[in-house]
Amino acid sequence: MAGRHAEQPYTGFQDIRCEATADERNGDFLMSGGDPRVSVNGDWSETYFCDLIDWHLKAQERMDWLTGTAQWVFKDFSTPLRPDNPVPYVNQKGVVERDLTKKEPYYVFQSYWSKQPMVRIYGHSWTTRWGAPGERRPVRVYSNCESAELFVNGESCGVKQRDSQCFPCAGLYWEVPFREGANTVKVIAQKDGVTVSDEVRFRYQTEPWSEPAYLRLTAVSASDGRVSLEVEALDGKHRFCPDAALFVRFSLAGEGRLLDNLGTAGGSRYVQLANGRASIEAEFTPGGTAAVCVAGEAVKGAMVVLQ
Repeated sequence: MAGRHAEQPYTGFQDIRCEATADERNGDFLMSGGDPRVSVNGDWSETYFCDLIDWHLKAQERMDWLTGTAQWVFKDFSTPLRPDNPVPYVNQKGVVERDLTKKEPYYVFQSYWSKQPMVRIYGHSWTTRWGAPGERRPVRVYSNCESAELFVNGESCGVKQRDSQCFPCAGLYWEVPFREGANTVKVIAQKDGVTVSDEVRFRYQTEPWSEPAYLRLTAVSASDGRVSLEVEALDGKHRFCPDAALFVRFSLAGEGRLLDNLGTAGGSRYVQLANGRASIEAEFTPGGTAAVCVAGEAVKGAMVVLQ
């Protein structure tokens, strides 16, 4: 699920038998019924996807008998067999979305196979991270450079050397504390005399939250007469729920239309929240009026009026 990240990957796997982790036979592709399995019980996060790909690529570098390899699959694709997926009727195993927007695993492949110097901090779409005050949280960096130095809020966290056989992230992995609220993480790496860098900004939430109680909908003007609509899940005390994963449905009445049925996380009228958020764009007729609503099961919905 593009945009879904996990502080603790591999959640939901405790009830899965080792021999059943890849068992998708006899209708097991359906998201209900059957034995516990990864496709249903897993968190569908890009975090898990990156670790999965990273492990395969690490192992393949030691297989001198291996002629070639291909990833299933390059791009998300539509399928009638996945009505209950986070983006319904879309197989989301791609390293890019249907509109070619890159997911984080794209950069894992790049760190192993690209010849041009590159570096990427995991989680560019991870706008809210969470944990206890002072808790050390993981920072993953993918790069084909010999070494990389990490900076958190302007302070160096040290230099690490890349070793493709060191899992995860070929050794470019730090555990660091974040400060409550706004944080900036930057990495600088070098290869063949070329310096590359990357930076992410996010909010670190330490206040605990309970079950989602209502949805908050925000409209932001975009280019070409479009409006970006973002929904967030909050609990009864107005605290953001960064792990909320309920399904929500957008609707629009008036002079405009939702840009939906695109098969992407940000282009679906009915979609599962990724880390407590979902978004969609709308085309709005200047001078007109339109009402956009979002609803979810067992929570209070929200509406904004565009005019």
